[in-house]
Amino acid sequence: MDILNDVARQVSVAGKAVVEKATDMKDTAKINMEIRSKEDFIQRQLAEIGRLVYEQEKDKDSTEYEEVFLIKRTYEEIDELKDDLAIIKGSTKCSSCGKEVSAGSTFCPHCGEKIDKED
Repeated sequence: MDILNDVARQVSVAGKAVVEKATDMKDTAKINMEIRSKEDFIQRQLAEIGRLVYEQEKDKDSTEYEEVFLIKRTYEEIDELKDDLAIIKGSTKCSSCGKEVSAGSTFCPHCGEKIDKED
């Protein structure tokens, strides 16, 4: 009987160890998720700070942030690419709102402005 009691005691100890390990793993995963969530929050806040700085600096002739000029230049490049795409598609820009208008449109579908043929 002592052997069975020893085996039962060892099984009980092993079971408790497994439960403890599983609890530790669950707690570790929970803490890791909370860390990741807080890191994501920080990244969103940093991006928002960057957007705010860009908005404050974009219209200035001079700024200490080279990144502002890089972003402005990239926006200009995007506009040029959109113009190229509009030419390929045969569309034009609305003179009022600046949005793309399909070829042959009489009115802008975005703002309702009449489209001149020379637009």
